[in-house]
Amino acid sequence: MTPPSRIVLSVAAAALSLACYTYAPTTLEAVPIGTEVQALLSTAAEGVLHDSLGLTFRPLRGTVVDRVQGRVLIAVRTSSGSPAFGSQPMYQRIGVAPLDILRVDVRRLHRGKTGALVVTAALAATLATLGALGKLNPGSHDGGGGGPGEQVVRW
Repeated sequence: MTPPSRIVLSVAAAALSLACYTYAPTTLEAVPIGTEVQALLSTAAEGVLHDSLGLTFRPLRGTVVDRVQGRVLIAVRTSSGSPAFGSQPMYQRIGVAPLDILRVDVRRLHRGKTGALVVTAALAATLATLGALGKLNPGSHDGGGGGPGEQVVRW
């Protein structure tokens, strides 16, 4: 496989891994543990989080980790680690009272957008592969046919 084809396939794989998501409204009770959510918090809860963590969450995006003592624990990304150590994302668990969550949406795969992304990536990969093989240039010589060239013998 030629280097340009590898690059195109890598880019296509990265694009496919992103996919297209949308958020669908639901009730907090219906959200299972481990689900990615987007939550709209009350002004009072936002103020408490800002005062205690110094961070603003509008909306709060994270993963429901647990339900403990009348609170919902949500793991949220708060920052990234040092580039010297691989820039790994850092998460913090935040406890929120269900009454402070005004709305909760669940992250869902959007099939239409994801399908369009898959088709586009496949088309790009196909065109790049055909281009690397020289099949997209109609006037190019493909090395086949015709037999040996004419030879002139001089005496």
